[in-house]
Amino acid sequence: MPPKPPAFQLAWTPVCEQPAMLSDLAYSNQVSSTNVAGKSQVSNQDALNRLNQMILAKAVTAVQATGPKTARSDVTVLTSNSIAQELADLKAAIAAFSSS
Repeated sequence: MPPKPPAFQLAWTPVCEQPAMLSDLAYSNQVSSTNVAGKSQVSNQDALNRLNQMILAKAVTAVQATGPKTARSDVTVLTSNSIAQELADLKAAIAAFSSS
């Protein structure tokens, strides 16, 4: 791609060459802006991919990490089941009346 002519050169060139020079300038501006837009899109996609990886990693860490809160919630689920407690009470009552 030929280098862009300075603005003062356009003023001193013959009239017949000016449209070609302006066309070259417009084309080079279009190529440059397309290149910048493509780089911007790649950069945005890369940032989004990194963000998705970070969110997934934090979610996996939160699920896999065991701590006191996780251990306590497991114990609560296994021992604080009210329906299971009521069934045990009913079984005990039936056993108490059937043995007498």
